[in-house]
Amino acid sequence: MLPSNLLITRARSGKIKPVYVPIEGRYLELASRLIETYEAHLNKRKGELADQCQQFEEVGFDFRLVRGLVALLDRAATFKPRSHIDPKQARREVFREANRYPLVATDELRQKVITEAASQLGLSSLQLEASLWSDFEDELVLERFVAPHPRDLIQQYNLSLTQTLLFKAASLEFMVGSNYQRIFSRLKHLGLMYAIEQTDGAYRTIVDGPISLFKLTERYGTSLAKLLPSIVEADEWHLKAHVVGGERQAPKLLELELDSGNVRDRLPGHGAESTRERYDSSVEAAFAHSFKALKLGWNLKREPELLVAGRYVFIPDFSFEKNHLKAYLEVVGFWTDEYLKKKLAKLRELDVENLLIAVDRSLNCSQLEKVKGLVILYDKKVPVKPVVKYLKQLEETAIVQQAQTIDSTRLELTGEVIDVTQLADAQSVSVGALVRWLQANPAAHYRLIGTLLVSERKLDTIAERLKALEGGVLPAALGIIEEEGISSPEKVLEALGYIVEWRGLDPDSATIRKP
Repeated sequence: MLPSNLLITRARSGKIKPVYVPIEGRYLELASRLIETYEAHLNKRKGELADQCQQFEEVGFDFRLVRGLVALLDRAATFKPRSHIDPKQARREVFREANRYPLVATDELRQKVITEAASQLGLSSLQLEASLWSDFEDELVLERFVAPHPRDLIQQYNLSLTQTLLFKAASLEFMVGSNYQRIFSRLKHLGLMYAIEQTDGAYRTIVDGPISLFKLTERYGTSLAKLLPSIVEADEWHLKAHVVGGERQAPKLLELELDSGNVRDRLPGHGAESTRERYDSSVEAAFAHSFKALKLGWNLKREPELLVAGRYVFIPDFSFEKNHLKAYLEVVGFWTDEYLKKKLAKLRELDVENLLIAVDRSLNCSQLEKVKGLVILYDKKVPVKPVVKYLKQLEETAIVQQAQTIDSTRLELTGEVIDVTQLADAQSVSVGALVRWLQANPAAHYRLIGTLLVSERKLDTIAERLKALEGGVLPAALGIIEEEGISSPEKVLEALGYIVEWRGLDPDSATIRKP
């Protein structure tokens, strides 16, 4: 975004549009010259750079355009004070020294103060003078500059104009036909309040604007503007917003309407926002951290696929996936009453199984009536225990149901060591279901050890080799079992009736024996 005083728009008949810079001719030349100016002022004062850039305001360009481009170039630059000492410390010492005199009114007395202060700081007078105001804006030095392409600079400027205009939006509505997963993820990451409706393969999204809220207007407006790069990445998009215009004494709503077909070449083709995983709130982040730490074998996915809620679509906060099982968790925190009503209405419309809803206890719980799924009330943080209990019950139910579908005639037991995982895949059931079935229906001439079926003949061979092992050293015993093609040797030791005797923490000194 740009400072609001640099916004250039054109308003007419109740409509408003940003004045985009064409990527051609004199405008490309302006962008190139400004970039060259920055490159030529490496290791020079920012004040000198600003004076040089200001000259472009005097050759027929709107000063707001020039200053807007400069603002973007500043973001690609690194300015730092160049001093021999912390400037604040330098000023404190000078002022302390100056306070010894009634009035420092002459150059001679000023120089004396500087000399004495420099001596106290272990600097020369010239070094102190250079450091004294080095942290002031104009005195900063251009240390690093990553030069953009002139075309990219103008496109970023046009995008920033639009973002600045959206900062004052009362509402935003857009349609996209692609890139919707990333857009909707950004909606949630940015904490925006929205409703999504699916129409003929496209998604119509209505987002509440910052001036519709009573609090957090500036932060919310910034988030709304940050959504724009993701929208313009779509192949086709259409955007409509109502923004506040007019004089401060008599504000009015003006309509902004943009279409990918008309402005695509003037806006960036790629958003600049980070795609790393982030959470809408500390509540969600804390839950994810606690759940992952349990290592239950469930894959916790942030913002999975879209779910259908009547005419609308819905993005749950989390999904849990394991062995073809899936459950969803939505965290409902504090929002405006109107937004909460919309959220609960969509939850009631959801046609999905295995839905968990964590609700802030401070909300009006009576509104949760007729909402499908398990409701978990929380204070400050979502409890992990009821979620884990639900998932275990879900897994147990699936195991029982799948175990009933296993066809013993299709179990091909060939070989001396059989991986149950492969057998489960062939039966289209989970490993847990097949293990449960094998426990109730032992395979002839095999013993179930963990997730392996090991033939009795193989076990007899291993037993004989272990019996002949001198000293019964644990590492050697495990090596023998692994040589027989078994990947979980500890469980085989246990199955054969061995126990491990430890002598300290060193496994090389541990031995095995039968009790």
